[in-house]
Amino acid sequence: MLHKFLATLLAGALGLPAQQTTPASSLVSQGVGLKIVVVSGEGATNQIRTRSAVAPVVEIRNDKDQPVAGADVTFQLPQSGPSGFFNGWLRSQTVKTGQDGRAAATGYQPNDEEGRLNMKVTATSGTQTASVVIAQTNVAGGKSSSSAAKSGKSGGWWKVAAVVGAAAIAGGVVAATRGGDSTSAPAKSVGITAGAITVGGPR
Repeated sequence: MLHKFLATLLAGALGLPAQQTTPASSLVSQGVGLKIVVVSGEGATNQIRTRSAVAPVVEIRNDKDQPVAGADVTFQLPQSGPSGFFNGWLRSQTVKTGQDGRAAATGYQPNDEEGRLNMKVTATSGTQTASVVIAQTNVAGGKSSSSAAKSGKSGGWWKVAAVVGAAAIAGGVVAATRGGDSTSAPAKSVGITAGAITVGGPR
């Protein structure tokens, strides 16, 4: 750490460009006079259902570990199996690096096939070249909205039947608890009528 700090301090004092450092988590490939540093996209997961993919970003450097501007970078997707498209239909895309030596794929979407895919990235600057393979995975995710709607239409009838059945059972229980009062015949009234009184002589 002290060595790197002193080197950076000396470079600043002399007006020299500071040495580029490679992130520890980046994928690096050394070619002929060029180096490709994968800044993002390695090990990414692409969602088929939402058509969203992680576009790779790479940085091209020379043999002095300095960024190379104006280099041609080609992103190549597999022709079959789990793959994707650039801008809706292209399997490959070539872009130039900026002043920072970086290039990014644009308009990238996965296809409909689930699984692992390898995207080949090739950088060229004059007679110098380098290549690297970026591994990604296409996943289907959850059910699509269309399949969920079909499931609801075909299997939702039992929910309605359950509600109706529950209501019928509840009604039966209420009727049973009130059965003694509502179904019994009203009691007949009993009347007592006094008969005629007869008075006779002594016997």
